[in-house]
Amino acid sequence: MNRTIALVVAAGSGTRAGGHRPKQYVEVAGRPLLCYSLQALLAHPLVDEIRVVIGHGHEELYASATAGLPLPPPITGGATRQESVRRGLEALAAGDEPLPRRVLIHDAARPFLPGRVIVDLLTALRNVDGALPGLAVVDTIKRVDENDMIIDTPPRHLLRAAQTPQAFHFDTILAAHRQVADMAVEFSDDAAIAEHAGLRVKVIDGAPELRKVTYEEDFRWAAETARKLGLA
Repeated sequence: MNRTIALVVAAGSGTRAGGHRPKQYVEVAGRPLLCYSLQALLAHPLVDEIRVVIGHGHEELYASATAGLPLPPPITGGATRQESVRRGLEALAAGDEPLPRRVLIHDAARPFLPGRVIVDLLTALRNVDGALPGLAVVDTIKRVDENDMIIDTPPRHLLRAAQTPQAFHFDTILAAHRQVADMAVEFSDDAAIAEHAGLRVKVIDGAPELRKVTYEEDFRWAAETARKLGLA
């Protein structure tokens, strides 16, 4: 069946952001951070279903944050983002519905998701195994060793700062996640797992507003952005 499912990862503890609750449930300009990306996905005509992966013990926080939104029950994640994504994919594979053809894996900490990015990702996915949004790097990047001594300087025009959502054919990214499930290495994103599996992943133009909310000062930026975008 030619379905596209968005898998939103909201299982983290968000400790770097400070506060007394995981950052995805902190209110930004009047609504929980998580709700911004959920509402963008719910409104997009190319997204058929949304599943959210939450942390163990976050059930009440999630229910309160998403009250009134037409969403199926959440999926309980694991100890790491990688494990949470795999659990989400496995839950989709084990469900009663036919397997989706495509999956968009998105971090809840990136609240402002332009519809154009979703269109571009799914368009790119027609010819490759995966696609992700990325921004050109403006700073010179240095690769260093464990003693912070410079090893080399990668050519800046070949570098991109990766964002989410990252789009994949469902069966291929599920197989890639299963392949690395027992490895000691923790991959930083799903594209890295796809790379390890030998999949072809394309970078499309990202968006500045897809910035990740990580630290306490990022919440001020998020509140200002929500107002600028007319979401507050």
